[in-house]
Amino acid sequence: MKKNLVMGTAGGFDWDTLEPFVTSFVMNVKSAELVLFLKDISDFTLDRLKRCGKGALKIEPFEYREIKNIGIDRFKNFKRYVDLHGDDYEQIFITDTRDVIFQKDIFESFKDCKNFLGYSTEADDIRGSKTGNRLNYNWIADSFGKEEADNLLDKKIVCAGGAVIGTPREVKIFLEIFLSKNFSSEKFAFDQAAFNYLVWNNLLPIENLIENDIESGEIFSMATFVFLYPINIRGGKILRGDGGIPAVVHQYDRHQELVKIVDGIYRAKDFQVDERFIDERSAIEQTLPLLRANKTDAATRLFIKNFLGKTDFSGYGRILIKLWDISSRKPLSQTLELLEMAVQDALKSVHVLSNTDLLAIYSILKRAEQNGRTVDADFKIYFANFLLIMAEQCLKSKLANVYFEFINLFKGLGVPPDEKFYRLEAEANKIFGRNGRGIGGL
Repeated sequence: MKKNLVMGTAGGFDWDTLEPFVTSFVMNVKSAELVLFLKDISDFTLDRLKRCGKGALKIEPFEYREIKNIGIDRFKNFKRYVDLHGDDYEQIFITDTRDVIFQKDIFESFKDCKNFLGYSTEADDIRGSKTGNRLNYNWIADSFGKEEADNLLDKKIVCAGGAVIGTPREVKIFLEIFLSKNFSSEKFAFDQAAFNYLVWNNLLPIENLIENDIESGEIFSMATFVFLYPINIRGGKILRGDGGIPAVVHQYDRHQELVKIVDGIYRAKDFQVDERFIDERSAIEQTLPLLRANKTDAATRLFIKNFLGKTDFSGYGRILIKLWDISSRKPLSQTLELLEMAVQDALKSVHVLSNTDLLAIYSILKRAEQNGRTVDADFKIYFANFLLIMAEQCLKSKLANVYFEFINLFKGLGVPPDEKFYRLEAEANKIFGRNGRGIGGL
């Protein structure tokens, strides 16, 4: 009897990011192999993946050009593998890894389906009528034109990250059309735009298209759901709209209560430092599972031992942000305060941060201040200056909406405005006008 196949990518991810995905797969999906396309992975994380996978995990190289193209390039990797091996499997599920867990065997839910392709939809429509979020509209307009985006306003959001499940032939058809020359693009979030364009324009010649919605679908994409409806949990399982248990939960990390549920079930409670992996990256990655396992003294010792005196943390921005976030949610102690101060000091040497990273730092910093945690004054000034640098770049590119987002974050820090701030405000008034606020944001 043929097995099923789950495919995902992990470019630059650490074990802390992948643990819930891989652990939940091993616990709940017995009928499938897992193929992960990896690139830029530490020796420690690779070892943990292989040990956790228990023979069901296969590693493939993740080939991509640069970070901005990962959304498209991951599907090129999937297509390459499906073209070579797709007929060896009964069903194929393509998914994100960072924010996905399995609650039961998804393939059991579709075992009687023939010639099918399943996709997931979110709680809101492309117009953003429920949440006011027009990102999907903007992505479609940017990729296919405003007229096309206007035609799809009332359609539900098809989620690219929840991806697809189907029989091999139908998955091949989808990937072929998705990656055809007619849909090639270098634009940000093109994969999400293309999903919606293909589905709602009936451009997939597939006999049996199955929508997995928030009410009864087996793939529960909950990015907008968590802002609109109460979260229901039963017996440690996250429930969809109709109270049933979906096989796959996507985007659970949008809600802190769900993160706690997932961490409690799918993360090791007895993590010990693996002394075989003493390289710098493996060391910093091991502080995260130590901290999650409430081994705060060990986490702090490991961090201080390996990174005291280090002046360049440029490759570890997201790990440092995660360390600060996790520690700041735990009861304050002298040990944790030492770790948090060390992490803030390390972040001052990180000079490349995404918009998501900046929003995360801002949220952690404000929460820390509200809870009476120590925030290093030098770090706060450094972060404020970083926001002004980003605002200046947006000003030069005439990106009004993002410029004002950065300026508002700066103001929210409570740092006294300096000469640069007033100069930027004056230039912005000339370019955008005093009320020149765009729609959207970071």
